[in-house]
Amino acid sequence: MYRNYIKPTLDFVIALVVFVVTLPITLITIIITYLDLGLPIYNRRRRREGKGRKPFTMYKIRTKTLPTAKNGYKEEYTKVSRVIDNLRFNELPQLLNVIKGDMALVGPRPFIPDEKLPEGVISENRYKMKPGITGLAQINGGRTISHLTKLKYDDIYYNNMSFLEDFKIIVKTIYKLLFENIDK
Repeated sequence: MYRNYIKPTLDFVIALVVFVVTLPITLITIIITYLDLGLPIYNRRRRREGKGRKPFTMYKIRTKTLPTAKNGYKEEYTKVSRVIDNLRFNELPQLLNVIKGDMALVGPRPFIPDEKLPEGVISENRYKMKPGITGLAQINGGRTISHLTKLKYDDIYYNNMSFLEDFKIIVKTIYKLLFENIDK
């Protein structure tokens, strides 16, 4: 019952409230990004795999320079954009994905379609749920852990999905953002 009815309703309501409350921060982040990095504001690799492997557009503010000959065709952080990325302000537009129904607040992090992943170890359970803004993998290492480890956390989450588990993950995410800074 939680997975099919309560979770989607809670995700929508909470995302809507948090979106409205954080709208000033999002708008300030967009302005700062424009002044720091210029256009485009959005992240260029924004297509992601959702529930049932269905691709969707994930909203995210760009935090790296565009690849050019001048910078060796590398995407790099500026001092300002690194702070925005570390605080995860660039992720706030994903609340729109939750409101639209493409994502959940908690779930597996969506992969980029055609991204090279460990073969033969991706549980189908990962694609039976909406991807999340945060999840078990994010509070246990996020960007610093391998795709294989993330996939294991996705399976653990699917098998233990509940209101209490989601609540714990959200509280730990907030704690890490405020006091530990996820993936320093």
